[in-house]
Amino acid sequence: MNEWAAGRHLAAIYESFYRALGEGAPRVTNDAFVVRLHEASRTFGELALELRGDDEMDEPLVATLIEQSVREDATGALTLYALATLLGPRLLVTLRDYLDAESDEARRALMEHGSDLVVAEIWAAGRSLAAATVPDDPAWSRSARDISDTLDRAGMVDSLGHRP
Repeated sequence: MNEWAAGRHLAAIYESFYRALGEGAPRVTNDAFVVRLHEASRTFGELALELRGDDEMDEPLVATLIEQSVREDATGALTLYALATLLGPRLLVTLRDYLDAESDEARRALMEHGSDLVVAEIWAAGRSLAAATVPDDPAWSRSARDISDTLDRAGMVDSLGHRP
């Protein structure tokens, strides 16, 4: 895995989701969101284990934004929103870009499996949010916009980056 740059990059992203969602889950106040965040963390942990090499790493911006979302909205709604609409879709584009460039079938299978699980987590986060009352607060909206703007400024307008 160490020689596979895409695999290292994806492992770092997955590890960041796994760690930040898992650490954030117990700190949110909405019980349904606690469960959803733990389940999402577990999924990303599974993906991280599939790709983890000798050197454990993370994607600092992803982890920072998830941690920020937990701090700014104790209910957990902002974190699920970020997963479903800001981070998850960008991760799917990253996976698609790597898939387009990859010819090795085993690696492609790992990325396709990752894509399937990310889509499932996006849907699950969306269902959780739809079943709950999301804060109707301008500060919440600004926080969501700040996450999006931070990703854009970091050059992650459409994806979480690509490392050939």
